[in-house]
Amino acid sequence: MQNNSLGKQIIRLRQKQQLSQAKLAERLFVSRQAISKWENGEAEPDLDKLVQLSQIFNVDLDYLVLNHPMHQASILTLSKIRKKYQQPILRDVSFSLHNHERVALLGSNGAGKTTLVNLIAGRIRPDSGTIQRNYQPQLEFSLMPQQNVLIGPMRVQEMIELEVSISQLKTVDVPELLKRANLWDQRNQVIGSLSGGQKRKLMFLLTVIKPAQLFIFDEPTVGMDLETIDRFWQHLDQITGATLVITHDFNQIDHYFDRVLLLREGVITADERVATIHAHNQNLDTWYRQHNQTPEVSYE
Repeated sequence: MQNNSLGKQIIRLRQKQQLSQAKLAERLFVSRQAISKWENGEAEPDLDKLVQLSQIFNVDLDYLVLNHPMHQASILTLSKIRKKYQQPILRDVSFSLHNHERVALLGSNGAGKTTLVNLIAGRIRPDSGTIQRNYQPQLEFSLMPQQNVLIGPMRVQEMIELEVSISQLKTVDVPELLKRANLWDQRNQVIGSLSGGQKRKLMFLLTVIKPAQLFIFDEPTVGMDLETIDRFWQHLDQITGATLVITHDFNQIDHYFDRVLLLREGVITADERVATIHAHNQNLDTWYRQHNQTPEVSYE
């Protein structure tokens, strides 16, 4: 019988992500019996499978195998960010993102979420405050904006091949990518003629086609049908690196994200671990409504 500390770690991480043995086995291309043996300490995965497990669970290998504390290096730090147009949009925004974190950014329409994303992306500058980026913005950052940024007259496969060429991704199999993204049948279709959901699928594929230290997705599932939304979350679940997602899909926040930030009236008014919210017998929908409600005004 082998040491079962790794097995217990696999069980814990699998249950945290609500993955059944069968589902994990499917993603690793092994039998369910193999997963069961790993978890019972009767066998151990080889190095390739350990690497795959760390990617699926989005954790360090040292954390997976030895249960060492995760290295929480800061990927991005914002300090006292202010931005004003005709009126203040961001008043005093401060927070940090760390490697391997999956963070949901919540807030009502007009709260300043997209402005914040544009500041992080370097599209606009803050009026005051600092942004520290511990990654190479041109090489290790990828953004899926709320509005699709696509070249309408191009064909789908041409657009993918262009991104592969620009990013110098020599080992990428474009046909395989299109099949996995369920866009193979549209490969020769002009982008401008795609449906809204198909454009979002293509935009997602262009965003994740290269590895990055930080991914940001701004309302990524808008316009997608339910089947495509499910596929989106499945693909997103396989991304390594830090992710910041603007979304109100509370069911997915509950089981996908580590942490939630609430932007309200230009300030981060709440920053909480998802596990802490659940420990207080709340779901994300209830937590959001409680923290985002406008106080009643008394006229007495």
